[in-house]
This record gives sequence, C-alpha cells and structure tokens, in this order.
Amino acid sequence: MRTRSRWLLVIILVVLVLGLSPIWCVQAFEAEDLPFGFGNNGWQAGLSLTQENIKPLGFFGYEKTGIGGFLLQPGDDDDQVASWFGGHKQVLVGNIGYTLELFVANTQRPILSTFINNVEPHIGAYGEFNRMYGDFGHGLAGTAQLFVNELGQFEYSISPYVQFTRQGIWRFSISLGDAFGFGLSYLEPMEKLKFDVAVVNEELSFHVLLSMPERPTTFGAGWTENKIQAFIRYSF
Repeated sequence: MRTRSRWLLVIILVVLVLGLSPIWCVQAFEAEDLPFGFGNNGWQAGLSLTQENIKPLGFFGYEKTGIGGFLLQPGDDDDQVASWFGGHKQVLVGNIGYTLELFVANTQRPILSTFINNVEPHIGAYGEFNRMYGDFGHGLAGTAQLFVNELGQFEYSISPYVQFTRQGIWRFSISLGDAFGFGLSYLEPMEKLKFDVAVVNEELSFHVLLSMPERPTTFGAGWTENKIQAFIRYSF
C-alpha cells in the first residue's frame, strides 16, 4: 500500500507541474539548498529546490508564482523519505492580496521552511485572502488535505487573523476546524528573523528562523509535539 501511495503522489505531482508550467516560462528566482538537521524522526538530510517568477501588476501590485519542495532522508529509517512539493500563486493589488497553493506530500505543511512532522501521503490546498488599511490588516487563511489511504480521510482548518506593522509584521490568528488553537507570528523587516508560536489542541509549538544574507546559511530551531527540532540550510 505504501508503494502504491508513493506512485500515486508522483503521478499527481507530475500532472500538477506540467499543468502549471506555462506560468513559469520566465525564471526570475531560483535557489537550491541542502537542509541538515534533527527532527521528530532523528537526524535527517536532503535537498530543497525553489523556483519563482515575479511580474508587476499596474503601479501598486505584483504577481508571484513558483514551485518548490524538498526531499529528506531520516537517518533512522531507510525506507521512509519525507517529501513535500507544491506550486503557488500570490497576488497583491493595492491593499488586497490572495494566495493559492497546491501540494502533494507525506509530511505536514512546512512551518518556517523545513520543520516537518511525517503523516500519511496526501494532496492538499492552502488559500489566503487579506486586506490592509495602512499598518493594520485582517485576513482569512485555510488548508484542506485529502489523505491517500484506505480510509480517505479529509482534514481542514480555517484561520481568521489580524496583523499590524511595527518594526516588522505581527500576526495574531485563531485556528478552527479539525483542531482549535491560536497563534502569533513575526517577520522582521529585512526578513532575517522569523518566529511562529501556536497552541493547538492544548499543545504548544514554537519555531524560529534566522537567515544570514551575507552568508548562504539559514538556522532554525523549534519545539513541537514535545520534541525539539533544529536544522541548518546551506544555499548554493
């Protein structure tokens, strides 16, 4: 069953990439990096790829499209490769923006880069709509996942949020759906520092990401499911 699920994920990924590939006929940004770290499944290492195209929309907007993903091999299980691949589109026009992302994976949607928890193979979608009024704004984000297994489980979450800009972007959110919780995230103006803290179903998680623009290195550390995660990424 595991082998069949993997082949089905590969087929879905190929269809996704081929179907969206005309969007990325002009390449504006491409990055590869080697993540190495310690997660819920012990030591892990792999390869991450990102390609993105940005084009202006009028005088005050832009459209950003791209594909990306990663493969990670945990050190304690040679048969279980963690993977996440997706395509996304982000549009901002004036003070209104939206994001759409489609993905296939056998890990949870990454938090701040490559913090991951393995789950059953699934296909999913993430969407977000927001509106800003100067330094203040509000929005709604949602995630839906259909698991590729005998049960065919379906999970979803809806997260209304408010955010404001003060020496960075602060966002307060509430999670509704299959799980209930609330969270706080922060993005530093130069995007060197990011952190995310959440309490979902009475479980605390915390993640922090530190980028070094002068060096091709990113450090991350986190706490989730009562376990510590940490990694370093080297871009080339």
